[in-house]
Amino acid sequence: MPKSIEHLRIHFYGVQGSGSTFPSTKEIDDLIALTDYELLKAVFQDIAERSDRDQSFECSIPDIIGGPTDKNTMLAYRDRLNIPPPRIYGGLTTCFHIETSDGYDIVIDCGSGFRNCAKELELKWGDTNERHLYILGSHSHSDHTEGFDQAAVCFDPRNSIYIYANYQYLYALDSYLGIFSKYVEEDVAGLKTPIDFSLMPAEFTAVEIRNLSKPFTGGKGGFEAAEIHELNTPIVIGETRITPFEVYHQAPCLGYKFEHHGKTFVFCTDHELRHGPDPEDPRQKASEEAEARLSEHAYGADALYRDGQFLRSEYEGRTGIGSSAAVPRVDWGHSCIEDVKHMARKCHVKRAFIGHHDPNREWSDLNWIDESLLRDSEDEESKVELARGGFVLDL
Repeated sequence: MPKSIEHLRIHFYGVQGSGSTFPSTKEIDDLIALTDYELLKAVFQDIAERSDRDQSFECSIPDIIGGPTDKNTMLAYRDRLNIPPPRIYGGLTTCFHIETSDGYDIVIDCGSGFRNCAKELELKWGDTNERHLYILGSHSHSDHTEGFDQAAVCFDPRNSIYIYANYQYLYALDSYLGIFSKYVEEDVAGLKTPIDFSLMPAEFTAVEIRNLSKPFTGGKGGFEAAEIHELNTPIVIGETRITPFEVYHQAPCLGYKFEHHGKTFVFCTDHELRHGPDPEDPRQKASEEAEARLSEHAYGADALYRDGQFLRSEYEGRTGIGSSAAVPRVDWGHSCIEDVKHMARKCHVKRAFIGHHDPNREWSDLNWIDESLLRDSEDEESKVELARGGFVLDL
């Protein structure tokens, strides 16, 4: 039985960037080889500890493994060896689920990880007739919306789903599904998916997060949100206070700060701390201003999830990623891993998770980067590591 939620429980369903991936045959073979090596090393170490000086011993295999050589006994023996599991980073795009101690379910982004998230939400809710889900969208790109039409929660008429996001995110969903306007243009219908609002009986409510001090640039999608929420006003869901803030990306993008009973989690995907040649470039200034906002919200946070798709050498175009060419990645809308590490320490973040992994980066490279980050964090106040799909964090 799972332990009770003290403050916030954060499920990492998708941390992949740009597009979903699946490990190659070579990556799977490499992972199996590493797992087999760790198991064999532990087995022979156990045998060596039972032998005498001339490496002989007077016990049988059942003595060593604790019973007959059947499946259950051998698996129990393996478990006693306590071999650390390999790090699996997952290939599903952005989706987080936050459970609060006062019983609310909040999802951030609906990338391909949303399918598994929605399936588990349906199982959690069981026979409950009144179900409420709060979704916070970051931005309109497909790797943050692509899982919506695959999500079981959208096909259950008992579900009321409130989607808080900027206009572009809401329009990205409505343009091909019609979940808010109850209409899809004829030339768009069926183009991306055979699903639309007519097959999705859940109740959908759009709450647009808008900076009312700036001119409104949306409104081209043919629908209006049910409610406008001022950007600079926190969203309150039960006992959780959520502060949206603008980050720097090519599409308008929001980060979110969650505060609940003294615990703080900051979510920031698709944000670029720009390293351009001209410090007076308006893009450079906008990026630095957004970085300052993020740092202010993240200061002293218990946990931070932040985009770090590139190493600095990859960002500058000196090296490629995997088999991809070495090209400059300035203005691609993503930050450098080194910058995230520096920012986490400067802001005294207790635990930082770097995500939005590049789809060209292989498992072995992710593992090497993760090892380096964890080793560098051993004696630091801030622990910095790569985010892994399937990870659950309790605050």
